[in-house]
Amino acid sequence: MHSSLLLSSLLGLASAATTSSTFTTRQWTPQDPGSIPRHSGSRGFRLRVNVTDPSLDLTPPVHNLFLSTAHIGPAQNRAVIGSSGPIFYQNGSYADIASHRAGILTDAGPAESPFPEALQYQQGTDDIKGSELFISVGTPGAGTAISRLTSPYSTLRILEGAPIVSSFIVCGNATIPYYGDSRKFDVVNWLQATRDATGTHLRVPEGCVAANLVPECAYEFGDLPEGAAYDRTFVNDVRCYESVGAIDWTKYAY
Repeated sequence: MHSSLLLSSLLGLASAATTSSTFTTRQWTPQDPGSIPRHSGSRGFRLRVNVTDPSLDLTPPVHNLFLSTAHIGPAQNRAVIGSSGPIFYQNGSYADIASHRAGILTDAGPAESPFPEALQYQQGTDDIKGSELFISVGTPGAGTAISRLTSPYSTLRILEGAPIVSSFIVCGNATIPYYGDSRKFDVVNWLQATRDATGTHLRVPEGCVAANLVPECAYEFGDLPEGAAYDRTFVNDVRCYESVGAIDWTKYAY
């Protein structure tokens, strides 16, 4: 997608989160393996929130909403949940993907920006809530990619350095410093989670809910911004679903 020089400048490592023992235990019910939902393929996709246990959803609910952005500075956005979201795409050569160096990008930044915005993560101020997700110009978060073909389900993953159990979490009623204390958001973090001794619970911070970010096919790729310093040579086709919200996920071992 980028020239070699630009691709090299955009790809790099980001720090992963540490965990804390002060979690609230949330129920996790494994299901028997079965068939998998029908998927399609597309270069573009939106990321839709799929709460792993809808009975634990936030109030108001975030299940089936979209990964979106809240502006926090020039070409910088905090990842939040909204009623609509930008079109993303996966960038990188096959070698990049194999070595966990692909990136998730979007052209939804300011029209005057010559570069795409990348999905990034970095340790937040609250250790319990893991790494905060951003969608900004700069280095893509290491290992961010749509799950490989060997996985039965297509979701956004952070592959490099991830523990056996990890999860995106959506935390409700959160403030973002750029907006002060009066405006609240549902923010998205990535948590290196741990199961309890029984292996049947996923421990998630209070006020948050575990969720998968599932690619929903988006075919309406727009033109690149005028003066763009990149192209789409290395944009990959990914497995995505025509309508994530129409799938009855309770039928699957998901």
